[in-house]
Amino acid sequence: MKGLLLKDFYLSWRYCRAFIVIVAVFLAVSFTGDDNIFFLIYPIMIASVIPMTLVSYDEHDKWTAYSGTLPYTRAQLVSTKYLVGMCFGSVAFLISMAATTVRMILGGGFVLEQFALVGTALLVLGCLGPALILPYVFKYGAEKGRMAFYITIGLFTAAATVLAGIGFQVQVMGGGLWPLAVVAGVSILLYALSWWLSIRFYQKREL
Repeated sequence: MKGLLLKDFYLSWRYCRAFIVIVAVFLAVSFTGDDNIFFLIYPIMIASVIPMTLVSYDEHDKWTAYSGTLPYTRAQLVSTKYLVGMCFGSVAFLISMAATTVRMILGGGFVLEQFALVGTALLVLGCLGPALILPYVFKYGAEKGRMAFYITIGLFTAAATVLAGIGFQVQVMGGGLWPLAVVAGVSILLYALSWWLSIRFYQKREL
């Protein structure tokens, strides 16, 4: 399992280094105005792309067929992609939340409720993208999965842009922060369910 993780991190560094520059640019742009919510979401979107990008390279290089000769189970091959996604997603989440904190302080003060709302939104987007797409990728392959992925990302982007454009803000009503905790928990649960489904699909897939 450790070898699979190292292989995917090496591939990520080789093929996805440009993402670091893109994320840095988008985060810098996020400080230029109050309505650039999309630029905070973008690092999460980039992190969501990486697991599917790795699957695509695996298929292109015939790794999916070669891996059958190695002492790894299909569950381990799938789990590696989800673990890599979690690592990059966590880094992207922390970077975006750090940028959110700086923006709030520079904008007049830190507000816990707004911070929690932004964090929940980023967590939901970070979980739902891979959760919806990776089972499809492991069932049908990266080529079909790529199209479905970009459709999903396009819908998320459109929704975020519309909400930002009309100045939409979700307000926490009287019940404290527990509704956000519930939403975050459901998102994590969906990610775990997606993980399980991907393993099931990949175990039955003809390679």
